[in-house]
Amino acid sequence: MKTPTRTRNRLRITLPQIVITMGIAVSVWFLSEFSDMMKTSQTIRAQESQLLATVTALHDQQTSLKMTQAYISSEAYVKRALRTELKYGLPEETHIVVINSASQVEISNSLAVSELPQKQKHHWMVWRDLFFAPNH
Repeated sequence: MKTPTRTRNRLRITLPQIVITMGIAVSVWFLSEFSDMMKTSQTIRAQESQLLATVTALHDQQTSLKMTQAYISSEAYVKRALRTELKYGLPEETHIVVINSASQVEISNSLAVSELPQKQKHHWMVWRDLFFAPNH
C-alpha cells in the first residue's frame, strides 16, 4: 500500500522578497529619522533667529545706554538739570513763577464733582430691568 503524500501549501519566501522587505523597512526607518532631524533643525533655526533678534535689540539698548551715560556725565546735562529741574540760573537771570488764580481752581473743582462716576445699580436691579422693562 502506498501512503498518500501530503502536499503542504507552505508559504515560500524567496531571497529577493526578503531583500526587498528589508530594504523597505530600512527606507522607512531612514525617512523617519530624517523627518525627526528636519524638525529638530527647523526648531534650532527658529531659536537662532529669535536669539539673533534678542541680541540685536540688546546691542541697540546697550548703545543707547552708553550714549545716555556719556550725555549725563557731560557738562551740558548738568547745566540743563540745574536750569530745568532745580530752577537755578545765572546770577544776572530772573526767574518768574506763575501762580494760578483762585477762580480757575474753583472751576476745575466744580468740573471734578460733575465727572464723578455714577453709583452702579445692584445686580438684581439690572436683571429686573432686563426681564420686566425691556423697552426702557
